[in-house]
Amino acid sequence: MLLPLLLFLAQDVAPPRLMLVGAAEMLPGNGIRLTPARPQTSGAVWMERTQVLAHGFTVQFDFQLTRPGGLGRGADGLAFVIQNQGPDALAGRGSAGGFALGDGQRNPNAPGIPHSIAVFLDTHRNDDAGDPSDNYVALCTNGPAGAMRWPPARLAVATKLGKTRLKDGNVHNVRIQYQPPLLTVHLDDRPEPLFRTPVDLRQVLDADGAAYIGFTAATGNGFQNHDVVKWTYSLQPRPDVSSNITSVRSEIQFERGDCLEGRNLCTPRDAVIERASDGAYSVLLPANVPWAAVVDNPQNQPLQITDARGVVCFDPRGDGQLECTGPQGLGDRPAGQGFVDPTKPAGALLLDTRDGRTRFSVNTPKSRKSNQGYFEFTVRR
Repeated sequence: MLLPLLLFLAQDVAPPRLMLVGAAEMLPGNGIRLTPARPQTSGAVWMERTQVLAHGFTVQFDFQLTRPGGLGRGADGLAFVIQNQGPDALAGRGSAGGFALGDGQRNPNAPGIPHSIAVFLDTHRNDDAGDPSDNYVALCTNGPAGAMRWPPARLAVATKLGKTRLKDGNVHNVRIQYQPPLLTVHLDDRPEPLFRTPVDLRQVLDADGAAYIGFTAATGNGFQNHDVVKWTYSLQPRPDVSSNITSVRSEIQFERGDCLEGRNLCTPRDAVIERASDGAYSVLLPANVPWAAVVDNPQNQPLQITDARGVVCFDPRGDGQLECTGPQGLGDRPAGQGFVDPTKPAGALLLDTRDGRTRFSVNTPKSRKSNQGYFEFTVRR
């Protein structure tokens, strides 16, 4: 069903129309009911057109879950989803939440929405999915159609929601902010975010940096009304000036399967170095190993780094708060003790020439190997 009116205005442009899919329907006052409180159903709502998300966005919505019943007294939850399958996308029922694999009957082969990323407000504990509770928020991702798995990969999980009970019948507020490459999720009036984590949106976005955004929800043997009461969003325009944080579409040939597991940003297992016919080197430098790339330099000549780009994320203070930067590093301050080079900015691309070799590193804390991402650059004599 195509709706001509959007209940929220994002920019000074004509608002995009909405597509209602499955059980979704409009409510009085412009709210959207994704599913009614009945078993084994699913629904979704999408903007009719793709939105350019690559440069950042903020989404804020109010939701309300009412009339809980059946297994678990209220299930299964709703999700804010980014995807590029189309404005009619809808996936599994039950614990699949309308975006993941499954059909609510423990059939993991029912198709999900491929290449999607979802902030899932889960209200039913499914032991087969390893759910921590019936009241948590997860950042989930689906891979390509032939490689999706159950449960979907979780990039971040928040289990401590304070006094908030997602299915208590009250209206709750969620704010999602993406400042590449960090995605932050806030719930209600909590001063601290539920999580703030790197996300690689390239698997979802098209060549223009755009994707469909919307919501999904599903019920299984447990059920409830899943209502989006209000939804606002804003998009960050393409920057007019260059930034020291840039995404990487690698010119070096390496398989995405070579990315380390357990990291949200692709982090190659090893440095990749390719030499061109003119003697220049193309280098792909992972962030998690100090001095990971080395090129021969018998005369210890000065080398020039050009075309440096990419994003790395790391924990500079050891407090669990990630920072992300491009090859210039975080500001002009010296990183200080504990870093690969205490005299250079944290996160900066480093070069060191001695004994007939030139080494390259990301300037991160030496004692932590959980860094994510990589830099890519060209080295010339």
